Amino acid sequence: MKKLFYLAAIGLLSACQSLPYDITNLKSQFVSLNDNTSIHYKEYGNGSQSIVFVHGFGCDVNAWESQFDAFKNDKTKHLVFVDLPGYGMSSKPHTDYTLEFFGDAVLSVIEKTGSANSILVGHSLGTPVCRNMLFSYPDRIAGMMDIDGVYCLYPKLGDNPTEEELAMAAGYEEAVQGFASSFDGDECHDNIVGFVESLSGPETPKSIKDYAMSVMPATPEYVASSTMHNLIDRKWWPSNPILKPVEIVCTQNSGLEPDNREQMMALYPSAGYTELETCGHFIQMEQPDLINRLIEKLCNDVENQSELDIGS
Repeated sequence: MKKLFYLAAIGLLSACQSLPYDITNLKSQFVSLNDNTSIHYKEYGNGSQSIVFVHGFGCDVNAWESQFDAFKNDKTKHLVFVDLPGYGMSSKPHTDYTLEFFGDAVLSVIEKTGSANSILVGHSLGTPVCRNMLFSYPDRIAGMMDIDGVYCLYPKLGDNPTEEELAMAAGYEEAVQGFASSFDGDECHDNIVGFVESLSGPETPKSIKDYAMSVMPATPEYVASSTMHNLIDRKWWPSNPILKPVEIVCTQNSGLEPDNREQMMALYPSAGYTELETCGHFIQMEQPDLINRLIEKLCNDVENQSELDIGS
């Protein structure tokens, strides 16, 4: 009897030790995008609902630790975490880092992992990557979550703009060009350090600041510069509305415009919208319970939408 108990205990202990306690325990996998680009990703679970997590500028799969912890025991979920090219453990080729390039990288992982009708969760730079994928691959993407996403919302000018409207448009153009140029040349590293420091809110834990500071300033200058200059290109910012299920979470700490809600609802007419006041930029790390609850809501919305589509 004791021997049986002992063997059972050993088996249980071995099973517990094999459980992935955090993202670092997950196996690193790679898929080739082209001859000089290998995309790093990690995945867990074999549920029918795939959630693909896309990190922000300078970050990596480890930005999603709290989301992995929240959903790893959900048998209905298939979790996929992607390092964009130029970041994390993915290749860093000398090339144009466009939203199309990033989107193709994410799509290559979706295809490799069999993540049909995926839900995309994007943070910061990850949001425009996911948004562009909704336009490019509408049959592959079921919905999107925007976590304090980056937007270049150029002012719209009519046929006969006033001098004030022209001045506002020129000022916006100058501002975004100046921001992108701050990632050029020898000052790139120091400017990224300053950029990282601006992302914290008054209550952002030191562990989150340390994570951001450990990865973001390590971004190669050629990757950072190309990413930012391509990001602000007008061609990536159509105003066409997206009607699929979307959840938006943003923070005033990131310098939102007073009419941010109206701007977002014009882009995503049926979206859920949550605006925080003092939270830092890494909302998924600073307020994981909120983010995880809204991811679950988005998953339910996508499922309900699928049932409606089948019934119609």
